[in-house]
Amino acid sequence: MARFFPVRSQCQFDTPGERRFAERLEKLLEDDYLCWSNVPVGPKARYPDFVVLHPKRGILVLEVKDGKLATIQSMTPGKVILHSSKGIKTVANPCLRRVVHERK
Repeated sequence: MARFFPVRSQCQFDTPGERRFAERLEKLLEDDYLCWSNVPVGPKARYPDFVVLHPKRGILVLEVKDGKLATIQSMTPGKVILHSSKGIKTVANPCLRRVVHERK
């Protein structure tokens, strides 16, 4: 069972999907995995949903997208049109994240 910091029962999750995902991480990962939720990461202090660390395998940063397939009205490479509780909403396509590497 993975260890959470703070313990999972004291973590504050923004969505039910994040809570369910945390339960699965804690239950399904081995004892040598360490997990954090909503901690600042990097020089811009971004707050990913989860940071998972394994001493031999490395670090994994995860962002949980809590939604249902039925809420997607349409999708293009650049945007997604969703049905939300507030009506139709257009957002940037979350699959289109560009990673920029600096060369020195």
